[in-house]
Amino acid sequence: MSPINFARRRGDDTLPAGRQGLEEFIRGYLSPEHRDQPSTGCPSAALLDEIGRCADATKQAYTEGATAIVEEIATRLAPGDPQSARGNAIGLFTMLVGTLQLSRALADRKFADEVLEQGIANAQTFMR
Repeated sequence: MSPINFARRRGDDTLPAGRQGLEEFIRGYLSPEHRDQPSTGCPSAALLDEIGRCADATKQAYTEGATAIVEEIATRLAPGDPQSARGNAIGLFTMLVGTLQLSRALADRKFADEVLEQGIANAQTFMR
């Protein structure tokens, strides 16, 4: 889900521009509320293993969505030269999805919350 789509699901029209909006997206994405609602949350964190088993058309549709998210992140990281931030954008996107997946899989709520908190701290390193 792109930052814009995530904002709309929260009832906002858009997130603030640039890094501020990206940080808001990260905090919302790695929130206990998002973690605890997998049926309405990010399809990446919920369905990646299934998408990998799907037909090429499904994978292509997912690829287009993932590419759009990476491009949005890169643009927010480096508005003047998004291509220069593509590697960090890919790293950030994959880290966010993996963090959310792990937090959802843990039975220990305190540990699951700790994973989310550390994920936010780790995401900030990609934003430097």
